Amino acid sequence: MTLLRRFETYLFMLLLAIPAFSFGASGDGSGKISNPLGDKNSNIFEFIETVIDAAIKLGAVLAVLAIIYAGFLFVTAQGDETKIETAKKVLLYTAIGIAILLGARVITEIIKGTVTGVEKAAK
Repeated sequence: MTLLRRFETYLFMLLLAIPAFSFGASGDGSGKISNPLGDKNSNIFEFIETVIDAAIKLGAVLAVLAIIYAGFLFVTAQGDETKIETAKKVLLYTAIGIAILLGARVITEIIKGTVTGVEKAAK
């Protein structure tokens, strides 16, 4: 049996075992499964905020690494115009990525405020 075939077999067995893991999840004794993300995530807005916060934390680390990489490209370009253009593109795309991350947080706050306002007006 080849290594790839063994990997496929083990992966398939793992996928078949996933329902058994979920049925074996321990709750608080009341028959309910506790929220794995904590009590903070009781509605969809809090869940989305948790996901975006995690994405911002991960994106911040990746942005710092990308800025360091762009700086490395600038330093190693040694006057070569094509390498300098590549470094500029990396820096530009990193800035765009940072703007998208921060914009996602702003957009979720706007949508949350709008939906909450509509809910209050409907009551």
